[in-house]
Amino acid sequence: MSRTYLVTGAASGIGKATTDLLRSQGHTVIGADLKNSDISADLSSAEGRVELVTQARELTGGRLDGVVACAGIAHFDPLTIKVNHFGAVATLQGLRPLLAAGTDPRALAVGSIDSLHPTDSAIVDAALAGDEEAAVAASQTVVDGGEGHLVYSSSKAAISRWVRRSAITEDWAGTGIPLNAVGPGVIITPMTQPLLDDPEM
Repeated sequence: MSRTYLVTGAASGIGKATTDLLRSQGHTVIGADLKNSDISADLSSAEGRVELVTQARELTGGRLDGVVACAGIAHFDPLTIKVNHFGAVATLQGLRPLLAAGTDPRALAVGSIDSLHPTDSAIVDAALAGDEEAAVAASQTVVDGGEGHLVYSSSKAAISRWVRRSAITEDWAGTGIPLNAVGPGVIITPMTQPLLDDPEM
């Protein structure tokens, strides 16, 4: 049976591979990314997050069977927490009503094995409290302190914990929408290529 999915980060990497696979199986997939996709939206901004939901509703008639929140970056920059955590949460929460209208709906966030690495508690705690301003400030603090790598692992720890906490709530499990996360290791994508090109890494 053909299903309708929305995949963020669909223009490259894991998002593109997921989109290509689902389409090869006969499903309808709406891709979202900064550019070169069905929906162009910047998930680092509140406006872009609203635009994603608005366009998704228009393109689907208000109904989705699956959402894969895959968009992510790995910069040593506060932008990473804005996209990886707050962008993913906004995607999942914003599209949940469309999933509720779908058939056997499913939702997925892409975390990372990096969530098991050292993190910054101030970033994670602020993200889980939904305080984007504080999470950005905490991210800038670790960047300024020369530990910018902690922003990525903290963003992935935060989204993984958010999924674990949210999946069992009335909004998700209570309405029959399974919410899960996957934590891949290093996958060969444009985002990880600089690591793979570094002999020391």
